[in-house]
Amino acid sequence: MSGVDRAAVLDRLFATIESRKGADPASSHTAKLFAKGTGKIAQKVGEEATETVIAALSEGPDAVKSESADLIYHLMVLWADAGRQISGRNWNGARVSPALPRKHRGNRSRPMAYDDQNIFAKILRGEIPCNKVDEDEHTLAFHDINPQTKTHVLVIPKGAYTSFDDFSANASEAEIAALIRMTGKIAREQGIAESGYRILSNIGQDGHQEVPHLHIHIFGGQHLGRMIKPT
Repeated sequence: MSGVDRAAVLDRLFATIESRKGADPASSHTAKLFAKGTGKIAQKVGEEATETVIAALSEGPDAVKSESADLIYHLMVLWADAGRQISGRNWNGARVSPALPRKHRGNRSRPMAYDDQNIFAKILRGEIPCNKVDEDEHTLAFHDINPQTKTHVLVIPKGAYTSFDDFSANASEAEIAALIRMTGKIAREQGIAESGYRILSNIGQDGHQEVPHLHIHIFGGQHLGRMIKPT
């Protein structure tokens, strides 16, 4: 298929997605995404991007094609939601302008809802593989697929908790104790307890949380510098 033909296919797909705006959410998955708002659409783009990376690393070409198709579709929904008019010339020249807005346009005070199709929920159900470090009744720890430091491990609760705020208010004493103990245990097992490390959990939109399942990052193995630049 030539570049022009591929551009035409993408244009038709984008036009179809655009046509779903205002449709009954019960009749169309695309309309349902539009109804849920920019935050949900952006979340799905992030999840599909991660799943595409996982497929490339561990599942083979066919899985990459399938996950890439999902990623392209959700990215187009995001563009349509943002009001972008994308032409065939844009596809061929890879020039999409103006840039998408960086700020979420919805209600910033609305708490993030738990989505059982998020990537960590799929890992817990065994639908997506992970490079496991440790596990107990209440928690799972695994290496981050895109490590930001020499040591980068994620620790998550097995319960459906969206964030640390949700977890601290609603988890059982046993779950809370397990998450804290697992975090410390991983740092010791990874050999970073003495040299020092950082634990981080992004919460909500201002905290740049992308996946609606509580996860704690453990960073270490190198000098980390400042976390936040002084004002």
